[in-house]
Amino acid sequence: MGSQFLGLKPGPQEKERAKVVIVPVPFDRTTCYQPGARNGPECIIAASPHMEFYDEEMRFSPSEAGIFTQEPVEALLPPERTIALVKQRIGQVLDRGKLPVMLGGEHSMTIGGVEAAADRFPGLVLVQFDAHTDLRDEYQGTKFSHACTIRRIWSMAQVVQLGIRSCSAGEIRFLDSQGAAPPFWAVECISDRERVCRELLERVKGRPIYVTIDLDCLDPSVMPAVGTPEPGGLGWYDMLYFLKALSSQNVIAFDVMELSPIPGLHSADFTAARLIYKFLAYLLRNDLQPGK
Repeated sequence: MGSQFLGLKPGPQEKERAKVVIVPVPFDRTTCYQPGARNGPECIIAASPHMEFYDEEMRFSPSEAGIFTQEPVEALLPPERTIALVKQRIGQVLDRGKLPVMLGGEHSMTIGGVEAAADRFPGLVLVQFDAHTDLRDEYQGTKFSHACTIRRIWSMAQVVQLGIRSCSAGEIRFLDSQGAAPPFWAVECISDRERVCRELLERVKGRPIYVTIDLDCLDPSVMPAVGTPEPGGLGWYDMLYFLKALSSQNVIAFDVMELSPIPGLHSADFTAARLIYKFLAYLLRNDLQPGK
């Protein structure tokens, strides 16, 4: 058994009863600026045991739900081969009635996770936190680049994008051609977050939800360790505000992608681990809070 999130050492019984399954995907082959996301899952897991397991906001320990970390998915080329492995892994976790949490790795691997979820949950909504729309049809010779992630997913699920602050003219033309609502731009997610959150919940209400978090949705002052650190991103509490609101809905899976660790800068690894654990605290609160 490989390294475990939070440093847990689950035996066979704990593994079986765990409500949460961590799926590390150390794939990084199409990153176009700063590579290194292949090291993201390992660094998140290494940082995680150093957090307090008690969540001071929700007043319980999400770890009590049981969290099991699988062996990493093998990174194969071309990227669609690894995407197929991700689809298989996430599908198996969903079939067991557990919450899959994918750790990336580059964002293209989300394609496999969403495909598995869409096969099992009709009417799936993908809620995407990201600095970029990722709607290019092809980039640097492949349709499975991290810059094409949401374009490949577009026909699988309804997409709601938050935190966007960088895109190409072609991506905007694509959105216009689809008659799609524009993204929730980062500036409005920060300056008018109550209105954005209200509209977000209206779009996802009653639907199964897959949440994908590209860590570059956060401002570089909070999360510098990403491949393309765009200025003007969400703050820590902006992010938690939206995740807490989404946790009241039917979230069936989520992923946290694109951590590209910076040697010696442990705060970024810790922030990514903490973000995962906070979202789990929101999602599991109804099961584990005292008196619930």
